[in-house]
Amino acid sequence: FAQGKTPQDWGLRAFHLQHPQLGNIHYYVTEKGIEQQKPLLFIISGCRGLPTMLVVQCGEKSLQLGTVPPDLIHSFSDQYHVAFIGKAGTPFCDTVQVDEINPLQNLEDYQPSKEYIQKCGMEWEVLASSLVIDVLCEKLPNSGGKVVVAGFSEGGHLAIKLAAESKRITHLVSVISGGLNQFYSSIINLRMDAAAGKITHQEAQAAIDDLFATYRKIYSDPRSTEKWYYGHPFQRWGSFCGDIALEHLVKLEIPIFFLNGSADRNNPILQSDYVMLEFLRLGKDNLTYRVLPGCDHWFQEVVAKDGKKEHVSHRKEALMMIGDWIASN
Repeated sequence: FAQGKTPQDWGLRAFHLQHPQLGNIHYYVTEKGIEQQKPLLFIISGCRGLPTMLVVQCGEKSLQLGTVPPDLIHSFSDQYHVAFIGKAGTPFCDTVQVDEINPLQNLEDYQPSKEYIQKCGMEWEVLASSLVIDVLCEKLPNSGGKVVVAGFSEGGHLAIKLAAESKRITHLVSVISGGLNQFYSSIINLRMDAAAGKITHQEAQAAIDDLFATYRKIYSDPRSTEKWYYGHPFQRWGSFCGDIALEHLVKLEIPIFFLNGSADRNNPILQSDYVMLEFLRLGKDNLTYRVLPGCDHWFQEVVAKDGKKEHVSHRKEALMMIGDWIASN
């Protein structure tokens, strides 16, 4: 993940669009074989208002964090035109000074731009992505017309919404994402913790009651960028939690691939299980559903070895599964 600080260092060509309503849209396409006939793979990450590359400085030490999966870009650039857009009002690369290097916390503490805060939510990103895909379909050589949108985490929800609105998209990949209300994830986790004996059922119920009170406040003011909850303005929550991905999924006739980890607490697997169940109920056969047992939101599995717990990464396996599915559909 130690990549360069410019699009060129990533093997990308940078482009820019100016839209009267959306404003500046920055997007990036893999340079490799850009003049060749290849399908389009459009990536949507779920990293809120983060730059593509975040450089974390701590004294003389530094760490570079790629928030759009760099291994995905490089793994697929031979066979596909890989493209993605930058977040609203966010540079390709930014640098932060910290007292301690802690990747997940450093990402969480990053302060998004004022422009991003005003535009955060599904609307800007889906409209901007749709516009860029239209441009790429006109400019990039792709005689087969295959356009794959692949979303990760929050980006999975965005990808589903985009596939529902853009007729250009021929294949949908949703990874470590769900299909129900995002607020439901916290409720599921509390219920599961109570069932596992980690907390009492009374504690779980009290926490859930508090969540419902908070969700009521968000739904009563869903466009607010002044009020915040859990690291995001109400507008972001009102947007994502006012849209149910499953309602779009069941209307799609294009091939769909769902990949999740069974130990994911960000998007609990029970949500995706319900998506599969609904497709079975409706007699729809365009969904391929795969689960990596024991894996969390980052496809890490905790295993016991010599009396100690170790984290085993299944990212390569996940990328291979995605690649195999795209190639065979």
